[in-house]
This record gives sequence, structure tokens and C-alpha cells, in this order.
Amino acid sequence: MKLTCWGAAGTVTGSMHLLELPNGKNILIDCGLNYENKNELVENNLHFPFPPKKIHAVILTHAHVDHCGNLPNLVRQGFEGPIFCTAATKELTYHLLEDSLSIQIMDSQKKQMTRKGKKVVKKPSKPLLYQYKHLHQTMALVREVEFHIPVSLFSDTQFTFYHAGHILGAASVFMETVEGNTKKTIGFTGDLGNYKSKLVRDPEPMPSPDFLVSESTYGGRYHSADNDPKDVLLHHIQKTCVGLSGKLIIPAFSVGRTQAIIFTLHQLYAEGKLPPIKIYSDSPLAIKTTGLYSQYINLLDQETQDFYKQYGEIFNFPNLHSLANKAHSEYISTDYEPCVIISAAGMVEGGRIQEHVKNNISNAFSTILIAGFCAEGTFGHQLLQGRQTVFINHKERRVMASIQKTDAFSAHPDHLGLLNYLKLTCGSITKKIFLVHADPFSSAALKQGIDFAPVEIASKGFTYEL
Repeated sequence: MKLTCWGAAGTVTGSMHLLELPNGKNILIDCGLNYENKNELVENNLHFPFPPKKIHAVILTHAHVDHCGNLPNLVRQGFEGPIFCTAATKELTYHLLEDSLSIQIMDSQKKQMTRKGKKVVKKPSKPLLYQYKHLHQTMALVREVEFHIPVSLFSDTQFTFYHAGHILGAASVFMETVEGNTKKTIGFTGDLGNYKSKLVRDPEPMPSPDFLVSESTYGGRYHSADNDPKDVLLHHIQKTCVGLSGKLIIPAFSVGRTQAIIFTLHQLYAEGKLPPIKIYSDSPLAIKTTGLYSQYINLLDQETQDFYKQYGEIFNFPNLHSLANKAHSEYISTDYEPCVIISAAGMVEGGRIQEHVKNNISNAFSTILIAGFCAEGTFGHQLLQGRQTVFINHKERRVMASIQKTDAFSAHPDHLGLLNYLKLTCGSITKKIFLVHADPFSSAALKQGIDFAPVEIASKGFTYEL
């Protein structure tokens, strides 16, 4: 059995792991987009380092685009095998791939126009990774899989899904295959969820595998000890919206973090603690996907299920207003009424959130609350550096709003959480742990903390004989 990590090795994005089995079959675990250089998105993802026609199956851990986003391109280039994932992941994947394609189309249209003097000249169109027909062909290949029920891939190979937490439907993969007279096992964590996260379950340990490919996103980093999400949100609402009559702007990813924040606000409302201010969810993708949480209520944690039984809703409450219309989004961005605005994208890179930040960055009564990890080079990362001025839409603006950060809604376990999961999953039979999905610092820090199994930081493109 051979393992080659073609993505998320030394970086966070582009998860794609090739497993070559002794029976000659090739399996791809995830097929995500590499976002390390967003200006070269198509160029960095267009070509695969292997023939797509020679991949016999894909196992998809969850629906985030850095794990599923290049599937239609794989299909466009000849892949015809099954794609295995949970039912919730299937539905989320369709919406996220559709949204990703829309962004590609908009970026392509922008790059087609250039200005020469006073004239606007149209340049040759930029290629897209895929078209809508490839998206629909991809979804036709998807096979839904239940948690904890073994699925036969081939006569000598099967896999089982375990709850990974992270987002709705996310799974870890435990695979068993026969090589000669010997059974070999390998696990893929996918992206693990933070312990005691809102909505989703805690990550579930797999049976001890011979080999484990593990995410290491927050290796060497620690979440705040006293960080109750309800306390965090209520503190910022009281300080900004009540005390200063300002706006609380929360950049949040459309799938996962937005829902966790809205659920927390609903809990505060149900407890009679939420002040009578308007809460705006300003993300079309979040609006499309939020209903799936009620549809798959059995996949959520016990706290959420109990809340649903008591109130009949997870997210809907009188203070909440969802903005599908861009005109409404533009109106609330310039309105002076104190409110909370939750909008995508989480790292303040594109999306409607940039308009809200632009209109509030120089307002001393407003707060911009960064609720998750912001990669270096992103606008969110710039805000967290404490800069006095920033450029938005090619215009320099003074930073007078309060820039705050919380990890109360983190979708990944920290260093201690990762070690806890690995200790519960790895046993005496575990021959090696391969660390992926992190920057070099994080993987190295986590490796130093692991003393119960051999560890290797996976190198992109290097083939490991297992």
C-alpha cells in the first residue's frame, strides 16, 4: 500500500491524498482546492499530478471547498468512479461547489476587462476549473454513506465513517485492506472539530489503525480556557450595541461558524439575555444551507437536539433577519441603527463582509469581531496586526473601530485537543502518524508533543510505502 499526499502537506488548503492499494486500485481521499495563492486559483488547481481516469473511487470527508472543491475538475478530466460521503455532506457539497463556481465566473469576468487610457478593452477569457455540467455530473456520482456502517470498496477493501465534528456531516475514515495474508488499516481524520463546539458532536476516535493521516491545524496553539460562546457574544453586544449604540460586525464562514453563532444568539434570546437589537445574517450561502441542520438534527450534539425538542427551532427567533437580497445588505451596511451583522467570508476575503467592514472600519463606535483563524496575507489577518490604516477598494482608511478576536467558535481542536484525540485513536499497533493540513510551525509543534507513536510530517508529492 502506498500513500502520496498531493495537497494540504505543509499547507492548510488543497487536501488530496492518494492511496494506491496492492490490488492495483487507486483511491483519492478528498479533492480540494489549493487556496495558497487566490490570485492563481485556476492555474494552481487545473492540472492533477496523476491521471484522473486512473482513480477508481473518491472518499470525501466533508464539504468545505478546500476538501471538495476540485471534484468537478476531476470529473471533467475523466474520473467516472463513485464518490462516497455522508448524506449531509452531499447536500452541502452541491451548494458549496455551486458557490465556488459563481466566484470563479465573477473573477474571470473581472480579469477579462482592462483599461488602456480611457478605453476598456476586453482580454481573452480566463479558463474555469469546470462548468455547471461538470458539477451536475459530479453529484450524479455521489454515493451516500452512513456512519459506523462498513462499506465495501472492493472484495479486499472496506471503509467506515466516524464522526469528525467540525461541520455538519463531517467524517473521519477508517480503511481496511488485505495485502497477501495480512490485513492493513489506515485512518484519515479529515478536519476534526473542536471539543464542546456548538451544534456538532465532539470528534469520535476511530479504532486504532496501523497508519493515521491526521490534521494538525492548531498544533502549538491553545484556545482560551474561559471562553463560553454565550458569554463572549453577550459581552461584545452589551459593550458595542448597547453601550456605544454601534454595530458588531462578525466575519464568519457561511457553513459551520455562521450557524454556530446564530444558534448561540438564539440560546441567549431563549434565556431572556439578548438585548432587543436586530441580528442580520448576510450570506446567501448560509441562508441556503442553514435549513439542512434541522433536516439532519440526529447528527448534531445533544445540547442542540434538546434545544430543538424544547423550542422546535434551532436558528429562527424574532431578532434574526436573513438578507438574501443584495440591496438589503447595502442598506443595513450604511444604516446607523445598532445591530449585529454576521457575514461571509470568515477571513474578510471577498463577499459581502468587505462592504460592512468598509463602512464601519472608521467608526469608533463599532466592533469587528474576528471569530476564527485568518491565514497570513488575508485582510482579516491584516486587521489583527493592529494596523492604524488599511486599504479597502484601493482607498486607505483609518482603523478606528475596535478589532477583537475570539476562538470560542473555533472549528478545530487546539494542541491539547489534537493530542487527546490522537491518544484515544492510536494504539500500540500504530506504526506511524502522518501530519497534514497545517503550516510547518503547527505540524512541528504537534510532532514534538507526540510521544506515543512515530510521527512524520508529510511532504507533498512524496510516496510512502506502508
